[in-house]
Amino acid sequence: MYIATSSQLKRYDQALLDYGYSIEQLVDKASDCLLKHFDKYQCIMIVCGPGNNGADGISLGIKLHQEGKEVLLCLTGKEEKLSQANRYYLDQAQSLSIECLFVSEETLEEFQKSVPHFDVVVDALFGFGLNSDLRGIVKYVVDLINNIEVDVIAIDIPTGLNPDTGKPYNSCICAYQTITLTAYKLAFLNPESEMYTGKVILELLDAKSFHEEMLFSQPIDFKWAKYHIKERLYDGHKGTYGRIMHVTGCYHYRGAALLAAKAAVYAGSGLVTVWSNEKVIDSLSLFCPEATSCQRHYFDEHLLQGKEAILIGSGLGLNEDSERFVCELLSHTQVPVVIDGDALTILAKHPELLENHHSSWILTPHHGEFKRFVDFKQTSEMVDQANAFAKKYHVTLVLKGPHTLISDGNETYRIMSGNKGMSSAGMGDTLAGIISSFLGQGYLPKDAAILGTYLHGLCGDEVYKENYTVVASKVIDQIPQMMKKLNKNRSAIPFL
Repeated sequence: MYIATSSQLKRYDQALLDYGYSIEQLVDKASDCLLKHFDKYQCIMIVCGPGNNGADGISLGIKLHQEGKEVLLCLTGKEEKLSQANRYYLDQAQSLSIECLFVSEETLEEFQKSVPHFDVVVDALFGFGLNSDLRGIVKYVVDLINNIEVDVIAIDIPTGLNPDTGKPYNSCICAYQTITLTAYKLAFLNPESEMYTGKVILELLDAKSFHEEMLFSQPIDFKWAKYHIKERLYDGHKGTYGRIMHVTGCYHYRGAALLAAKAAVYAGSGLVTVWSNEKVIDSLSLFCPEATSCQRHYFDEHLLQGKEAILIGSGLGLNEDSERFVCELLSHTQVPVVIDGDALTILAKHPELLENHHSSWILTPHHGEFKRFVDFKQTSEMVDQANAFAKKYHVTLVLKGPHTLISDGNETYRIMSGNKGMSSAGMGDTLAGIISSFLGQGYLPKDAAILGTYLHGLCGDEVYKENYTVVASKVIDQIPQMMKKLNKNRSAIPFL
C-alpha cells in the first residue's frame, strides 16, 4: 500500500505515458480494475465528466454493456472539450448503441427522473485533478445524486473531495464505496473523509509500477513497529543502551527540557545527560531523577565525548547565547543529532550549516517551522518540498502533523498512529526525546525517527481512549507499556 498526493499522482500518470503506454491503454487498464466491483448490479448509471476520469467511466460502461448489463452514460461538459481518451471511448460507446444522455439545462429533468430507476450510480465526474468548488451543471448533478436513495460508487475519489486534505469543496459526492486507483489518496487519511468515500478499495493497474520513483509514502503501522523494535539483552547494562546529551531548556522554558529527558529515559536510554541552566537542573532532580545534568555556560565539545546522540533545541530559547551555542555545536559535532524547536529556528537563519554538516541529522519541524526553510502554499507542494529538502541536505526530516511525514529524500513514510487530542503543549519535546533515545541506542537515523514517531502516537492513542485531551506527561507514562506491547510475542531480534 502506498499513499500519494495529487501532484505525485499527476507525475505518476505522466511517467506511465513517458514509458510508452497510450492514454487509451491506461483507461482500458483502469476499467479492467473496476469491472469486478459491479457484478451484483444489473442497471447501472455512469455519470461522466469530460476528462480522463470520465473516460474511465465510459470504458467501464462499454464492458458492462458487453456483459449484458443495462447501462446509461450521463455525460457532462461540452463535446468539443472532451479529453482525447474521453472522445475515443465515447465514439466506441455510441457505435455500440449504448444509451447516452448529455446532461444540460434542457435535459436536467430527464436526468433527475432517470436516477431512481438504476441500482447504482457511478461517479466518474472528476478525479484527483479537481482543485476548486463545483459549478453549474456538475454541482446540480452532485447535489441531486446525494438527495436520492441509491448506491453510489466513486471512481478514484468522490467528486468534490480535496485529494490532499480530505475536506469537501462546496459540494461533494457521498459514496458508499470508492474504488481508488494506483495509491491511496492523502485525503483518505483524514477520518472525516469517510463520510464521502465510504469504504475505500485500492486497485492497481496492470502496468509498470513507479511507486518508489515517485516517492509515494509507505504507511507505518503496529506490524512495522513490532518487527523493528529491538529486544533487550540478557546481560545488557546502561552502557549498552546509549549515552545521550540533551542541550535543552532555559529559564522560561524548563518544561520542554524535563519532558524530553523523561521521554528519553522511559524509551530505554542508558544514560541521559541534560546540559542546561541552573533552574532546569534543579527541577530535573524532582521530575526525572534518573537523568544526570551539567550546567550550560559555553560550548565545550569535550562534554560530548562518549555520547552516542545529541538532542538540541527543545525549550532552548532564542537569545544570542543560544544562537552561538547551536552554531558551534552543529559546526563541530560528528555525533548524530536530533534538531528540534528553537534550534530549528536558529538553523533556518544559518542555512550554510545544512550544507556542511558532518554527522547524521534528524530535523523535527512542524509545518510552520518547516516554512522557515522553504516556502509552500498547498499540502502537495509541502510534501514535494519536504522530500527535496531531505535529499538535498542529506537529513532525515520528521515533518510533524496529522499522520506525520518522514523522509530521507529516498523513501517517505506516513505514521498511522496519533490523534487530534495530542494537539497540546510539550508533544514535540516528548517526541524529540523519544527519537534521541532510539538514535542513541543504535538505531539507524531513519528507523529511530520512524519508530520514535510511531511509538509517540501509539502512546497518545492509548491515552486518548479515556481522555478528551492528551497531555505530554501522560504520553510519557505510557512509553514503557507500549514498548512492552510492541515487543510481546515476537521473535527476538538481538540488540546490536
